[in-house]
Amino acid sequence: MPSPVVDVVVYGATGYTGRLICRELQRLGTSFAIAGRDAGKLAALAATLKPAPPQLVAAIDDLPALARMADHARVVLDCAGPFAAFGRPVQDAALAARRHFLDITGEHEYMLATYQRDAEARAHGVALINAVGFDVVPTDCAAVLAARAAGSPVRRVRIAFAPLGGRATQGTTRSALRAAHLGGLAFTGGKWVPEPVGAQTWRAPLPDPPGERLTASVPWGDIASAPRSTGADEVRVFLPVPPRIAPALPWLSRLGGLMRLPPVQALAERWVRSLPEGPTDAERARARFAIVAEADGAVGTRRVWVKGHDGYDFTAASAALCATWAAAPDFEARGAITPAQAFDPGALLDTMSSHGVTWGQV
Repeated sequence: MPSPVVDVVVYGATGYTGRLICRELQRLGTSFAIAGRDAGKLAALAATLKPAPPQLVAAIDDLPALARMADHARVVLDCAGPFAAFGRPVQDAALAARRHFLDITGEHEYMLATYQRDAEARAHGVALINAVGFDVVPTDCAAVLAARAAGSPVRRVRIAFAPLGGRATQGTTRSALRAAHLGGLAFTGGKWVPEPVGAQTWRAPLPDPPGERLTASVPWGDIASAPRSTGADEVRVFLPVPPRIAPALPWLSRLGGLMRLPPVQALAERWVRSLPEGPTDAERARARFAIVAEADGAVGTRRVWVKGHDGYDFTAASAALCATWAAAPDFEARGAITPAQAFDPGALLDTMSSHGVTWGQV
């Protein structure tokens, strides 16, 4: 096996979030290469980065090229979604090359499939870490810190997050639409149980702004990661909704089944392509988020809150930081693990303070 040339290779580097991550890796001084299927786009991106990083052309169906790409770095950071459609070949290449694999997914179905590869990852001596961006780093860290404070055994974890302003990228929208047919999901009684979106509501004590809000249960990525991170018997994730809409959500969520139909998928894809690639710099500068995680355990109920700026800027900073840490010689985590299992959650949030992240315990 050839020795790594750089610390990190970013696959899907020419996408909206991939470009942000490359700039952040450059700011950190982390050596990296950029990879993707389009040589022209890679060259254009490299021209904006000083010094220009190595460029590796690898289509998602070109397994030899993916293998060469994975050999090039200590860490493969996958930014090419939707991950349920495109994640597995990149993950396979990293495993075969015995390189750590990180991604920025928030797709719970794909994450649960990754966790099934825990023994395989340990046998190869590597870590597989899904969701090292806004999905799910701040929520995962908050959940673990709340669970530790609540004391083992942890009976229940509830997580609420509120995006304040901003706009989704084409990639985020595409992933959400492709997952719409899955409906809602809860972790209860030690297993994942399908349920309608909005099956439960919670007046979540989010930090100001926005403060306490009515929220409804949604299948956010933490529904896969938080049971693994916290060991809780029950986990749900919540998003603020207008009070008039909340009662109708379980019925409306059934319409997501239409996304299984090819004509509906084609129509949705045409709509996504008509959207702007992502938020402008000015829109990202105005965006904020607020999070609260509540854990019920042996000691009692404890809450941890997190606040920060735009989710895509958070993803760029968090993914670059996690990949840099994973590339370090003293990184010892192995297996299919969550961000808060791979890295100290308090230290991770504290390090993100330079990007406007604050947190605390109630």
